[in-house]
Amino acid sequence: ITGGASGIGFGLAERFIKENNTVIICGRRESALKEAKDKLPSLLTKTCDLTIAKEREELCNWIQKEHSDLNVLINNAGIQQWMAITDDKFYERAKEEITINIEAPVHLASLFQNLPSVKVIMNVTSGLSFTPLSKTPVYSGTKAFLHSFTLSLRHLLRSKNIEVIELIPPALNTD
Repeated sequence: ITGGASGIGFGLAERFIKENNTVIICGRRESALKEAKDKLPSLLTKTCDLTIAKEREELCNWIQKEHSDLNVLINNAGIQQWMAITDDKFYERAKEEITINIEAPVHLASLFQNLPSVKVIMNVTSGLSFTPLSKTPVYSGTKAFLHSFTLSLRHLLRSKNIEVIELIPPALNTD
């Protein structure tokens, strides 16, 4: 589970552990990963900055080597920033959202679909995919992209018997 140390990702980790699954979470904040592991001692954690393509590739290689039975990838990591196009750092912040919310899950889906054990890819989108919020213009657009990509991916991976699931959680107050 990417972004599994907090929010929706942590909730998913908690639920999968409750169902007696082995769960690996990754994130860029070691302190958050440690806090999650303190709450759920059976969690496996991996520090990974998904904004960096090389780290996404290293994550996949590590999974292939150390956890070759991994059968589910959950693309959950995401950021939402309230902003206006008139903000001084709008483009910089927009690029960060696009990298985390689009580039990372597309790249990870591409990498993980090659692992023979993977049977499910789950992408976490948002209700803002369908009804955008003007205060989150880039986030809403990235989630709309991920929704569309997930629909296509479902058909593209059917021949490999990989189930593609879209999770659309309700509005939540997470960090």
